[in-house]
Amino acid sequence: MTSLPIASPLDAAPARSTWPEALRALLALTKPQLAFMSVLTALVAYGAARPAAGTALATLIGTTLAAAGALSLNQWWERRADALMQRTQGRPLPQAMVTPDTALGWSTALSVLGVGLLALAVNFSAAVIAALTILLYGLVYTPLKRRTRWATELGAVSGALPPLLGNAAAGDLWAAPGTALAALLLCWQMPHFFAIGWRHRADYQAAGFRLLPAIDVNGQKTAAWSLFYAALLVPVSLAPWMLGHLGVIYGATATVAGGLFLACAWQFKTAPGNRDASARRLFFASIVYLPVVIIALAIDRLVM
Repeated sequence: MTSLPIASPLDAAPARSTWPEALRALLALTKPQLAFMSVLTALVAYGAARPAAGTALATLIGTTLAAAGALSLNQWWERRADALMQRTQGRPLPQAMVTPDTALGWSTALSVLGVGLLALAVNFSAAVIAALTILLYGLVYTPLKRRTRWATELGAVSGALPPLLGNAAAGDLWAAPGTALAALLLCWQMPHFFAIGWRHRADYQAAGFRLLPAIDVNGQKTAAWSLFYAALLVPVSLAPWMLGHLGVIYGATATVAGGLFLACAWQFKTAPGNRDASARRLFFASIVYLPVVIIALAIDRLVM
């Protein structure tokens, strides 16, 4: 059972921003780039399932609000940890651009509006998956980062749910393209986050996170797990093509992209001495891999 963060002087810090700055700070709390990727994967799955009903707009708005709520909750919970890490000290809460109470209210409002809209204008299944995503990311993964190295895997589960939300919104929870995208995301996230974690391990250690890169002295375990998930990603990503659910455009793209991604993970694993350069290559490979494969899936589905 999770417990609420212990109060600290940061909780009482007054907001020192103007209204325009406060609005920008509230937007920054939602981590727009991460929210965009969640919404994108949900909409790709929604479109690939070829929905009969015209619920695209409600799915877009509801998913966006729910993702923004989950990510804002993450920043509220980690406000003190963010203040200890160089890469996150500039976020709104450590900079006292908004108060913690405002951030929590913002997160709650976004989450309730998103789930509520999906329940009322789309369907109950989509709303349940959105709520589950918020709970797993905000109330399970986030606090467990200080307790167990397996928090990253739990976070990856929440990150893999948006395609299933898209499937549910389209009326077919287990539609093959969206299910394949969810499985792909589950595997892809691990090398992606391990590469980030290794590059910022000093920050994670300063914040008291127990994530694998923070407790892995020489990076051997971090690199080995990155290679394992990158290798698992290849058959997982190719399965829908091999089973006939997707065509050659997707299959060829996933084969090439997966092979290159795996090669970068192998370099991370076999790097002599300092692994920082190979971790950086793996990170950049991960941010290229995902949009390329998603675009291939969307194009493949359009022409099938």
